[in-house]
Parts: sequence; C-alpha cells; structure tokens
Amino acid sequence: MNDDSAPGKPAATSESGAGTPGTELRASSKDDYPENETAFSCSNMEFDDFDAQSEQLGGHRQEYLKLSTGPFRGRLVSAFLGRGVSVHRETVNCAMYQRVGFPEGLIELGVSLGRAPVAVNGIELGCDDVVVARPGSELELDIPPEGAEYLVLAVELPVLKSLDCMDSGLELLDPHGRGTSMARAACLASAIETGVRTMLRTCAQAPAAWRPQDAARALAAESVAALQLDASLGIARERTRVKRSAAVLAAARDALSAMEKFDYATLSAATGGSPRSIQLAFAERIQITPRRYFRAIRLHRARHALLTGAGGRSATIGDIAAAHGFWNWSLFTQLYRRQFGEAPSETRARAKSRNAPRALHK
Repeated sequence: MNDDSAPGKPAATSESGAGTPGTELRASSKDDYPENETAFSCSNMEFDDFDAQSEQLGGHRQEYLKLSTGPFRGRLVSAFLGRGVSVHRETVNCAMYQRVGFPEGLIELGVSLGRAPVAVNGIELGCDDVVVARPGSELELDIPPEGAEYLVLAVELPVLKSLDCMDSGLELLDPHGRGTSMARAACLASAIETGVRTMLRTCAQAPAAWRPQDAARALAAESVAALQLDASLGIARERTRVKRSAAVLAAARDALSAMEKFDYATLSAATGGSPRSIQLAFAERIQITPRRYFRAIRLHRARHALLTGAGGRSATIGDIAAAHGFWNWSLFTQLYRRQFGEAPSETRARAKSRNAPRALHK
C-alpha cells in the first residue's frame, strides 16, 4: 500500500478559511531519502469549523455535535511516517459529542490528556488508560466543556504483525477482537504520550538526517513492548464497567435524535427512568439538560442544511429554520449565533465560498 492510499491520509485542504495552517504542509520527495526509505508528510492546522476539522482524516467516519455555546476552536497535527504508521494530536475547546468510525486494516491507540476526563463509550478515561480502536470499529466520545486533547498512534496490521516483539497473546492488539476497548495500561499510555509528542515535534523540524521509516517502526515496537511490560506486571486490564448514568444518556441520546418534538414520556420509555433521573444523568455526564441537547440537535441539522444547500436555491434561511422547528426568526438567529458563534447568513456565505473554485495548498 502506498502513502497516498493509506488509511488516515488527510484530505486535500482548501483555502476556505475554515482550516488555517499553523505550519506549512510538508511532503518530502523521493530524492530526500535512499530508495529503501519512504517519504513522509506532516501538517499542523487550526480550525474554527468543527465539520472542517472532522473531514481531515481520510478513511474515518466522523460526526460531531457541538454542545457548548460560542465559537469553536480546534487543532489537528498529523505526521504520516510511511510504511503504515502515523501519529496525530487533536484538540477541541468545548463540549462535544463525537462518533468515530475507524477504517479497516489498522489499529489505533489513543490517550486523553485533557484537564477534565473524556468518556469513551460511557467509560471515563484516566491518565493511565488507553483506547484501542480495532479495524472497522466505532466509538462515541463525550468531551467536557473544558475541551479535550488526545494523542493517537495508528499502525497498519502488516507492520504490527512483522514486529519481532509482537506476542500473539496480547489480546488488546488482536485485530479480530471485539470493537473498541478501553484498557488500564500505564506503561503503554506513557509510551504513546512520549512517543507521539516527540515524533510530532521531530516531524515539524524535519531534520535532514533522520529516517522516518526507522522511527515509525521503533515507535510501534516500543508501544508493543510497553504493553508487554504492563501485562507481565499484571497491571494491564480492560475496563468494561459502564455507570448507570452513562447507559441512560446513551438511550436518551438515541431517542432525542429520533424525536420531532421534545417529550419526556418518550425519553422515559426509552431509558426506563423518570424525567428526574434522566436530567441527573445528563447533568452528571455532559453538564446540560435533555431539552437543551434536543435543541442542539435541531440547530445542527439546520446548520447542515445551510452548509449543503438542502431545500434548493430558493430556500430562505427562514424556510430552513421553520423546517427544523424554529418558527421565530429572531429567536432562531439568536440561538444559532449563541451555539456556533456566527449568524446563519455567515454560515451560508462561508459554504458558498467553500464550494466555489479555489486553489489548493501545495
């Protein structure tokens, strides 16, 4: 598999204003390295549009729901080292619900570094926890109002299998295992944090003497060795216990997505809990009310319609607002600006600009 078709390769970036390069994209040429080396590329981009940020990792299916009010600020730093290994650092500044579907053919290992805990599939991550995303799996993240920062190491399966230190007994790295796992593995978490940070810093400096292929393989091998150390010390264990409040939130979230009009009776039927218990679960897990979550869903759907031109060219912003349950134009504009940090007309204008012919960063 060559680099251009590798899972996780970033999409082409346009001069749309949604993503601003913090450092210039760098793609090394074949002349930079001997014939047995693989070229690498790195990017460091800031975003004020969460949809634009979610589109950057090719091969991943991503869905964002912004829950905090005010402008979005995010950053995605990626380095593709060649031969099936890449590293990433992603940050967001606000409460989010994020659903991610992972590509086939690789395993991704992630750690959360934020000040407040991120929950993955209802399990809050600690500093010694690692997320193991297997090929084709999905996960759901609840990001707190303080935002989040996470580091990811992605390794293609042939690379993983070729490592001399790879032990078939390491169940966490079994690509045929079930979905996504959360594991308490202190040595592995430390190896990922140190290795990914160092690799991204080195890639940004792009020293002429270094060999990214060797560095990529060494990072993958070090991570496997760290997990083996966790296992040999008896401190590696998978986390599976989900609190009742997390289960209530998940059931209520699905019910809210299907609702046309907010109704506690429907939520109670879906969760098996009283309105008060549902409110407490939302307050504990994501610090907002069920009614406000429902409103955020409708605002996002209206925003999606503005960005995609749903309803045709003749559809006014008022038409789109009414189609999503907002009959008061003034109130819709006020709520929309509070949620996204811009007016509906600004979103539509930016969408038209993004869809116009434009040059690409080279």
